[in-house]
Amino acid sequence: MKPEEYLTLPYSRVIIPDSETGTFTGKVLEFPGCVTEGDTISETYELLEDAALSWIEAALELGQEVPPPASDHVYGGKIALRIPRSLHKEVALAAQRDGTSINQYIMMVLSEKVGTRKSFDDLVNKFILVTASNRGIGWELELGKTQSTAATPTGPCFPLLSYVKEERPNARN
Repeated sequence: MKPEEYLTLPYSRVIIPDSETGTFTGKVLEFPGCVTEGDTISETYELLEDAALSWIEAALELGQEVPPPASDHVYGGKIALRIPRSLHKEVALAAQRDGTSINQYIMMVLSEKVGTRKSFDDLVNKFILVTASNRGIGWELELGKTQSTAATPTGPCFPLLSYVKEERPNARN
């Protein structure tokens, strides 16, 4: 496969805003060390594509394998989990109170947590769009470039947004 062809695969591209500097950091999660920074989301995305291509070319030149996109990973539905005895006891008691098995209870708790996080991320994104709209600023989602909204150690990740200035006579400043 040619280096450019890898970029057509669904790799996890993440753009993270830095509120202190006003810049954006871009990462391809599957490519260790593939990080770039730009002044705008669009610039960061373009720089990230260039950095990813360079990363792929370097890996191939060194005879290394280019990792597959994370979305290609097949999940078997089983996880081994070690927890403290005290937590095991609390989970067992909670499952018993709910009239379910420990497995069902853990699955329910994890589903609620993941669903809550997704709802929070969706709410944050909606807030950004509404706030920008109320200030006379338009934002458009770049189709096909929406990224994971999972939290990272450096902050939340948002779908890629294109900044479009719109003049609105009744917009609040």
